[in-house]
Amino acid sequence: MAEKFANADAYERLMGRWSARLAPLFVAFARLRGGNRVLDVGCGTGSLTRALADLPGQPAVAGIDRAQPFIDYCRQRHADTRFAFECGNAMALPYPDDAFDHALSLLVFMFIPQPQKAAIEMRRVTRPCGTVAACTWDRDTALSTIFWGEATKLDPSAEARSERGWQCICEGQLAALWREAGMENIEETALQMQAGFVSFDDFWLPLTGGTGATGVYVAGLSPENRDALRAALRRRLLGDRADGPITLPLKAWAVRGTVPVRT
Repeated sequence: MAEKFANADAYERLMGRWSARLAPLFVAFARLRGGNRVLDVGCGTGSLTRALADLPGQPAVAGIDRAQPFIDYCRQRHADTRFAFECGNAMALPYPDDAFDHALSLLVFMFIPQPQKAAIEMRRVTRPCGTVAACTWDRDTALSTIFWGEATKLDPSAEARSERGWQCICEGQLAALWREAGMENIEETALQMQAGFVSFDDFWLPLTGGTGATGVYVAGLSPENRDALRAALRRRLLGDRADGPITLPLKAWAVRGTVPVRT
């Protein structure tokens, strides 16, 4: 897992542009009410932190992530004193009970080995009646299925290295986690948007940065196999037409719930 998230700049080019667009949709769905202490679990390069900072009242945001390169990136990019970033584990959050008014997580739960522990931890560190919410890409979102579909045609072993082993990315799974963690007022929804590329290289070049499951896979290919995959993806996305804009649909699942009053 560490090698997939060793380069924050490469991740930002690969997925950061989409997470930055998804974050405001997720924050709007979360409908945070009251309080100004918010935890961003798995803060990555800070897309959710930026969206939270735009909320009325300008809340203070604590971001935590296991990847030190992402924490370093956030500290350099977000110098505002309202933000604090530290390296840590979502399954064992280093905060006391009721430390935050709300806890949110964007595009992280699919990477957590035991997501139920993370959900319980997010509930623990959130005050009663506070909101706990998470959002992940759908299992069959186009960016993933197109890449791994073509990769697997050329290399059947690619399936085992794909994101299809990710957790919590099918309809209903996040809501089930929230129920198991003891949340109340649970609601799950699909968030949809479009990924637009100005050219095929705009799609392909970020895949060569060595980050994420796709980037690590591409980096491990021989030059000949990399060229074959590039050609296959170009045919899939452009067919016989000349190079030009490409648009792909993106879908994510989001869940929110509230922490019950403790008795």
